Amino acid sequence: MSWSMRFLTFSRPLTLVACMIVFVIDPRITTASLALYVVSAAFFVSSSAIINDWIQADYKWQFWTLWAEVGLITYLNWHSLYHYDNNAATATFMVVTVSIPLTLRRQHWRTAFVVTIAGWLLTTLFGTRAYADWNQAFFVTLIFAGAMIFFASTGVLMTNLREEKARSERLLKEVSDSRAALERAHRQLQESAASQQQLAVVEERQRLAREIHDSVAHGLTALVVQTQAARRLLTRDPEKAAETIARCEEMAREALQDTRRAVRALHPSGLEQVTDLEALQRLARDYGIATGMEIEVKADEGALALPPDHHRLEQLYRIFQEALTNAHRHGGATVVTARLSATPAELTFSITNNGTPPANMDPGVGLKSMAERARSIGGSITFAPGPVGLAIHVTVPITPEVAG
Repeated sequence: MSWSMRFLTFSRPLTLVACMIVFVIDPRITTASLALYVVSAAFFVSSSAIINDWIQADYKWQFWTLWAEVGLITYLNWHSLYHYDNNAATATFMVVTVSIPLTLRRQHWRTAFVVTIAGWLLTTLFGTRAYADWNQAFFVTLIFAGAMIFFASTGVLMTNLREEKARSERLLKEVSDSRAALERAHRQLQESAASQQQLAVVEERQRLAREIHDSVAHGLTALVVQTQAARRLLTRDPEKAAETIARCEEMAREALQDTRRAVRALHPSGLEQVTDLEALQRLARDYGIATGMEIEVKADEGALALPPDHHRLEQLYRIFQEALTNAHRHGGATVVTARLSATPAELTFSITNNGTPPANMDPGVGLKSMAERARSIGGSITFAPGPVGLAIHVTVPITPEVAG
């Protein structure tokens, strides 16, 4: 509670009791009037405890307690003016007008203000005998009316400030809670991104391990078997042994090529310094030399005009790499054609080969990997087997920032 509210809280009962003391010390007071003012002072102390919320009370109690005060001070004002020509009770109206907006709800303010001011005005005009004429009475009444309006406005202002402070504190708490929630979401997002990255690394390693097992390990196993056969034939049939050794040499070359491809797959270096077309043509050239496949990569003017995007290029590079591997190993393709084309809205990467089309299009590890890479750059991928070979189409949206 602010110091102003504390001061108002303690000054309220003190002011009300002080007004009663003025009457108690009046030598003209009768015993009945003395009892009235003492009981009124005790009531004001008790009512202030309820209105100031010194004791726990719900709104209904505060509502009726304040109305009881309005009725009592109206009667006391008339009694003091009529019997003793003393207007000290007017100060009690000012205390109550401050309390109305601080205690009652907004829908009750107007009624309480009207009743309180009307009670003060009527008891003052018709109860006083102290003024020389009506002009003096009107002048004094006008001064007290201004004071009451000032105190009522002060109560409204303090109520608005209190509500605004509570609203600011509530908004500050909401902002703090939102900030904490955003920080938690950010941490979760970072943890999720780290987990996804780690999972992608694990999946890539598993894919490469399978590729090495299926190609290099298989080739080396066959090479061992052929070498053993050549050793057994060396003394019995030197001519057949020579043919077997020649096959071993060819198998060793193929295993070496598979090993080189796996090593290049682990780290496609130099992508940062080249364009999309240059990186894909380099991959096509190296893979063509290693496998004997005829691989061609072209790009239209729209694709050549796109600014570099390392993340996009890395994913397209991996997709092309997987497509070449599948075309060579599973399709037995000898010719692969790839084309990059771009419109203001999207980039298309099409890959076709002349190999044997797959018997079914159930997505295996390779096709799933290509689809995941396409989605990672906001794109999509389709696989269209034809009478000959397989056509792969990757579509990637181009944002206005990238296009411009």
